[in-house]
Amino acid sequence: MDDSGISRQVNGTLGVQEDAQSFLVVINEDAEDWLVRFEKAPDFEAQGWAEHMANTYNDRLMSDADDEFFRVTARSPNLHASLD
Repeated sequence: MDDSGISRQVNGTLGVQEDAQSFLVVINEDAEDWLVRFEKAPDFEAQGWAEHMANTYNDRLMSDADDEFFRVTARSPNLHASLD
């Protein structure tokens, strides 16, 4: 949790790695810690899905938008309670 009280599910930016069977969305600072695995298949654009996920997250993380809910992936429990 940072000083704002916001809990982030992922610390750092995301990237994509390819292996023989899949594309992995990984945390760039710890590429062994993958988050999502998209299996390669003739009728599924695994690379596109993985790259879109990583790029979308990174764009939101780096956004200058004032809307904290746009930039973060999770709210701390105390923020959930205040929304009820």
